[in-house]
Amino acid sequence: MFRQFLSLTLLLTISLCVYGQDMNKGSVETKYKNIYAAVLKILDNGNVDELGNYVDKNTVEHDTDYTITTKTGLEGVKDIFRYYHNIFPDMKTTINFVAVSGDTLLGYISQTGTTSQPFMGMPTGQKMTMNMVDLIVFKDGKMIEHRGFTANTDLMEMMQHDSMMKKE
Repeated sequence: MFRQFLSLTLLLTISLCVYGQDMNKGSVETKYKNIYAAVLKILDNGNVDELGNYVDKNTVEHDTDYTITTKTGLEGVKDIFRYYHNIFPDMKTTINFVAVSGDTLLGYISQTGTTSQPFMGMPTGQKMTMNMVDLIVFKDGKMIEHRGFTANTDLMEMMQHDSMMKKE
């Protein structure tokens, strides 16, 4: 009888451990990761009309370049995406790492592309690779805030490499 009691207790303990977990946690993490991947795909393909499905209209973009746009929120993000897609129409983004904690996502990505026009000292036809980290906050299933950190050394090396090629 003691053995049956012990078996039942063990079974109940395992069940509580497995089924007592917050089942929504995994689905929220997956949802945020899928949203992030979808937004990066939009950046690559230039179809900014789909951004409203993933980005809140009042989103805060902390890395706005006001030489690109003076708009804020979703419309500003659309302008930024159009700008970069125009310069790098063959852009390909690779997600290297993604972590989600609560309502915040941290992503490490690599982007490759070829300039379609002169950009930051690079001539048309210059291939580039950049590594970036994104920090994104979500609310109600949409991105509401973004901070991006780019490894500018990647750009500097490409521009330096291009300068050296011209001297030869």
